[in-house]
Amino acid sequence: MKYLLLSITMLIGLSSCTYHNNDHDHPAIYKSDYTTFVYTINPNNWVDNGDGLFSEINAPELTNDMLKFGYFITYINIGTENEPVYSELPQTLFFTDNLGTPYTIEMYPTYRNGSVRIEYFDTHPDNKQFPTSSYTYRTVIISDPYVVNGLKNNEISREYESVIQAMNDQAIDNKQVILD
Repeated sequence: MKYLLLSITMLIGLSSCTYHNNDHDHPAIYKSDYTTFVYTINPNNWVDNGDGLFSEINAPELTNDMLKFGYFITYINIGTENEPVYSELPQTLFFTDNLGTPYTIEMYPTYRNGSVRIEYFDTHPDNKQFPTSSYTYRTVIISDPYVVNGLKNNEISREYESVIQAMNDQAIDNKQVILD
C-alpha cells in the first residue's frame, strides 16, 4: 500500500510539471559543447623565427583532453569588423608588389595545451613582407561528439556558418527540460 501511495503521488507530481519554451517564462538551458573566441593580431604582435612569423594566443580552453578528443577550427575575418566574413585557415593570400612580382602570404594555425599559434609565411622571392595591418581571427573549439564526428567524416561542412548551425542544432536537441 505504501508503494502504491508513493507511486500515485509521484505520478501526480510529475504530471503537473510542465516545460516552457517561452523565454519569458523560463530561460532555455543548453549544453555547452563549444567555445569560440575572437582575437586580433596587430603588426607588432608577430615574432620572427627565421623561417616566418608567429603569434601565440592564450587559450586555456585547450586542455590535454580537448587536444585528444576535441576539434578545432580557426578562421580569419576577410570582411570588416561590422560585417565579418570568416574563411577557414590555413589561408593563402595572393599579392603583387610594386614591381609586379607575385607572392603569397600563408597563415596556419597550430594548437597546443593552453594556446593557439598562428604561423605567417611570406613567399616573396626578394623582400620579406611583414604584416602592415591587423588580422582578426576566430577559433572554435568543439567537444560535442556528434559534431566532432560529423566534421571528421565530412558530414558537416567546415565553413563557419555550417559549424555554428550544427552546434546550434545540437544544442536544441540537447535542451534540458525545466520543471516547475
